Amino acid sequence: MLFVAMSCLQGRPMAGAFDELARLGVALQLTPGNLPTPGFEAHVAASGVPARRHHGFSFERRRADVWSAGGACLVSSESVHPPEDGEGFARRAWRAWYDAAPDRPVLEVMYPGYALGCGDEVLAAMDARLPLAVDVSHVFIQRTQGAMDDRTWRRLAGYDRIAEVHVSANAGRHDTHQPLAPGDATFGLAWAREQLRAGVPVVLECYMHRLTHDERRRQLDTVRGDAARGGAA
Repeated sequence: MLFVAMSCLQGRPMAGAFDELARLGVALQLTPGNLPTPGFEAHVAASGVPARRHHGFSFERRRADVWSAGGACLVSSESVHPPEDGEGFARRAWRAWYDAAPDRPVLEVMYPGYALGCGDEVLAAMDARLPLAVDVSHVFIQRTQGAMDDRTWRRLAGYDRIAEVHVSANAGRHDTHQPLAPGDATFGLAWAREQLRAGVPVVLECYMHRLTHDERRRQLDTVRGDAARGGAA
């Protein structure tokens, strides 16, 4: 199933961003960063739009804390970022909690500065058979910065426990959530389409604040691989 992340309109009120993105006719991923609006949880339920939660999303706050000081995950999102390296428990308690948790979220492949931010840690996660959310823009940053080699990317691309895929574009230095280039020019996009066809949830995460409705629809067409249809749904 194809999703659009609410972070595509990050900073806007939740209900307004949700309704605007829902006009695209796809499911939505509820992400942190939007301004809370009263009754938003009921609004989502009444809309009938399929939705899933990511990282520090909260119906009541702009963002919720994801990891406790003791390393426990505090949210009930389907997928989360693992801790940043600067968090004191990042290499100690969080993984012990995760390995013991009976109901644990999917961990997202990150970029340098986070756990799962380099190829060696991604390999270790696959060796441990962890379910992963693969953000191809994060993988591109790892590869551009020399943190992941071709062999690791090939193994990740063929990993059989990929639970979610995120797509956006960047220049390889920062996670800038840029719109996708036409065709197959964006790193990892052709592979993401294969995952979409195989039934893996794929989430478009590019910023859409300055895009028209038709330009947003063309971004979705690019994810599906049917951009040549000229924006058809």
